[in-house]
Amino acid sequence: MKLATAETGAARALGFSMEWSAKLFQNDQPFGSWAEDLAAAFVQLEPRKIAEQPFQGTISRIDIAPIKVSRVEATKHTVLRLRSHIARSSDDVCFINLQLEGLGCYAQRNHEQICGPGDLAVVETTEPFEIANCRNFKLFCFAIPRYLLPKNFSDRPRLRLSATETGRALSRTLAGYAELCVRSQRASEISAFVGTHIVDLISHAAAVVGEMPPERASVPVILSMMLDYIDRHSDDPELDAATLAIKFHCSPRYVHKLFATTDRSVGEHINDRRILACTRNLLDRDFQKKTIAEIAFTAGFRDISHFNRLFKRSNGTAPREFRRAMTPLTVTGAR
Repeated sequence: MKLATAETGAARALGFSMEWSAKLFQNDQPFGSWAEDLAAAFVQLEPRKIAEQPFQGTISRIDIAPIKVSRVEATKHTVLRLRSHIARSSDDVCFINLQLEGLGCYAQRNHEQICGPGDLAVVETTEPFEIANCRNFKLFCFAIPRYLLPKNFSDRPRLRLSATETGRALSRTLAGYAELCVRSQRASEISAFVGTHIVDLISHAAAVVGEMPPERASVPVILSMMLDYIDRHSDDPELDAATLAIKFHCSPRYVHKLFATTDRSVGEHINDRRILACTRNLLDRDFQKKTIAEIAFTAGFRDISHFNRLFKRSNGTAPREFRRAMTPLTVTGAR
């Protein structure tokens, strides 16, 4: 029997942050300590090989009560939750996995899900399931007590966020929150705050990707998605409440109602982003040969007089004077 270097999966505790790793193995123990690592980090699971290749895997987890956020990176393999595991367990948790790399195939209650990067998948620990990652993979796992999620949340567990712009925005938001939590060395007020938002976002994921009317989702979730859309598309001259209504499957009146809670209109939010973009570009050497009108039109403005008024209101001076005052003398001739 060939003996390879082995690293046990003992967890390294850093306050509330823990890590497990399993690398290389004995031939008769193809996963090393991985089964024990999975049980310590999640619940009891049985790993199985997909291909004959050396295995390695790492898990980083932080507990932000009442949820746990983990990042998993591993060689391709399958894990099973068996009835024998469930019989010895009292866990009643949903695992919501956000695929970052690779391809995950999930099976539970005769329902199959195939998740690529950016997609969510849901399994419950109280019933058998199988997860096959048929490529080397990375994912975030959100372990959320089932009582925190809407009733029947896992009845339609496939949440293909990557299929829509709104879904991709939600996916990026969840990934950012998860990264913030996992990189924290110990739980903090910030991570606890983020944990609450993670549960909120996941609870309304179906609404965000258009599977139910947005009026049934919580206002902060839909509004945050709309603001994110404005941030990324403010250079579109056609962007307005009607555009948001089409993208988020609701009425323009509902869009205005949401933005009324911010004390600023949809147009004010859009124009603020455009003015910010113009201000940056007027200071950027790469734009020094562009005229002020070109910069304004590139940012999404259609009327140069309207732009000049908004710019002066925001910066206290007209765009031309702003550029002259802020541009080094060595490049003033390029205006």
